[in-house]
Amino acid sequence: MRPPTPDAALSTSVIEPGTRLAGRYRLDDRVSEAGGSTFWKATDEILARSVAVLTFAPGFPRVNDVVTAARAASRLTDPRLTQVFDADDSGERAYVVSEWVTGETLEDLLAQGPMESDRAAAFLLEAAEALTSAHAAGLAHLCLTPHNLVWTSGGTVKITGLGVEAVLSGAESDTPALDDVQGLGAMLYAALTGHWPGGEGTVLPPAPTGPDGRPLLPSQVRAGIPHNLDAVVGRALGLAVHGAPERFDSPAAFADALAKVPRSPLPFVPLVGSTPPSVVSRPDSNPDGTAKMSATAAQPIPPVQTVPDSARMRPPQPPQRPQPPQHTTGGHRAGGGQGGSFNKPLVAVVVVVVLIVVAVGGWALSQMSDGNGDKNAKNHTSASPTQATQPASTKLKPDKAETLDPRGRDDTARQNPEYAIDGKSSTVWKSQFYTDAHYGKLQSGLGLLIDMGRTTTVDKVVVKAPNGGAGTLEIRVGDSGTQSMTKVGEGSGTGTDSIDAKNAKGRYVLLWYTKLPTFGRYIIELKDVEVYGSR
Repeated sequence: MRPPTPDAALSTSVIEPGTRLAGRYRLDDRVSEAGGSTFWKATDEILARSVAVLTFAPGFPRVNDVVTAARAASRLTDPRLTQVFDADDSGERAYVVSEWVTGETLEDLLAQGPMESDRAAAFLLEAAEALTSAHAAGLAHLCLTPHNLVWTSGGTVKITGLGVEAVLSGAESDTPALDDVQGLGAMLYAALTGHWPGGEGTVLPPAPTGPDGRPLLPSQVRAGIPHNLDAVVGRALGLAVHGAPERFDSPAAFADALAKVPRSPLPFVPLVGSTPPSVVSRPDSNPDGTAKMSATAAQPIPPVQTVPDSARMRPPQPPQRPQPPQHTTGGHRAGGGQGGSFNKPLVAVVVVVVLIVVAVGGWALSQMSDGNGDKNAKNHTSASPTQATQPASTKLKPDKAETLDPRGRDDTARQNPEYAIDGKSSTVWKSQFYTDAHYGKLQSGLGLLIDMGRTTTVDKVVVKAPNGGAGTLEIRVGDSGTQSMTKVGEGSGTGTDSIDAKNAKGRYVLLWYTKLPTFGRYIIELKDVEVYGSR
């Protein structure tokens, strides 16, 4: 189940964390609240597992429709569709309970770039087959976006929000099969190019368009995409592709065409340079065929090895010990002819002489340094390269601060950014509040950009904020003054947080919030920022 999207001004705050529904579902964390419905992370106390729970405000007009859709979805058995466990609207508090899906959405996976073609095909084939089973049972999704396709922490593909999300958003269609085909085609387009050819609902950049205003084909956006995948996307989205037949009329037809395209087998790493959760590569093999084990891995039972019969018949050979060098005197072996032996009395005399020389030399050196030892030690200490080159870390005074807002729509955050660096805990820099921890899916982050005036070595950044629910605050340092600067540390954005900046160098320090903390609502509140380092 995907968190609801805003469509009304209803509030569900009458239900608080800790509330129990049906005597078993404990509401733990409010994930998002919008449109008169609230999405929770909860615990099924009977089965001792995390679940997702959807609750509704008093007077929410579509409660019965949502519960009916959830019950219909609960009859589906395809594991690639979010399972619905419970749905009830008979009591004072209606609710829907489904599995808690953890993993990375398609939007998350594309944050660093598009997928390889064969992996994108495998990813979307799983989604198409799942929707085929849903349509066979008479259910459609109607609201497919990159948020609804998840690579789970268990290494599987999952579609969220089937049935329920369409009701929550008020989506209806006379051609549900065509709508879901278009949603599948748009997600395949996004996986191949990193661009979104649909409407709103994602932070992915929009697909480039041609003179007719329609999206360009994937191969026109990114080099190396094969013609057969171009054709699948074109037939799903109604784009002209040379030699391609008519549009798909169902998810099943989309899946059949995608099944003919070369694909990577599952489990796979869908994003170039990124490993999804719980995808474990096979161990490399030793020359004898056994698996290499890491130093920290548990030691397996030694495998039974087969060897040729001829080797098995040979008696075991003792290990060969290296032979000491043989010393000869006058053409014959010393020591009564015993190979490799030494004249032991002679060796003993040599050892005694060496010890005497070393002792006398040490005594002479100690006498030479007597009276100058302290001075020499002091001189040595003062010459330490670490102390001579490492400047002291002190609290630095920034020149100014400003808001870094990719969309430029957070009017609250643009006000008084200097409050964060004025050294006064009584002044607070704030953002506007959002519907969930991820900015209501409107943007990827929001930040405070601190200008140090010149290139600075940053040792640590101390962030002071009210106590609340943890978010994700990244510290980035560089000279560009943009969100693309190097990430050097991470904190929660709540309480007093000292974040190691690893002596990064740059003129600018960026506090970049990729996940909003909670102070009763999803918002940034920042009392003071202290930058420590040297110039």
